[in-house]
Amino acid sequence: MTSQSKNEMPAPADTVAGLRGELARSLTGGPWGEAAAVASLLNFEPIAGHPRFARYVDRGGIDWDNALKDRTWSTGERFLIATAAALWSGHPSGADLSRVPFLTDDFYAAWLAMITASRTGKTA
Repeated sequence: MTSQSKNEMPAPADTVAGLRGELARSLTGGPWGEAAAVASLLNFEPIAGHPRFARYVDRGGIDWDNALKDRTWSTGERFLIATAAALWSGHPSGADLSRVPFLTDDFYAAWLAMITASRTGKTA
């Protein structure tokens, strides 16, 4: 993440929207499943719209390590963030698949959108 003073920090929604736009533009050149998966997470308002998530986002990307160290996420939130981190990096991130049956319908739909986007390189 870049260092900026509080006076220079963009609003959290602007930061998330900016990164969402950058990822969407990167998708125009070909099927980039990693970017599509993260763009899907950034389209999921319960996480992407939350100021707690925005503090880990800047126009350069998402600070996955620190986002995953944050112990204030619900189990569903952490599962989606860990899934996106794993899809982005290609490395295990602690996404426990045994959580899938316990996701609410909206969280399950967001998780499935990330998996589909990762496979197809396209967001819904």
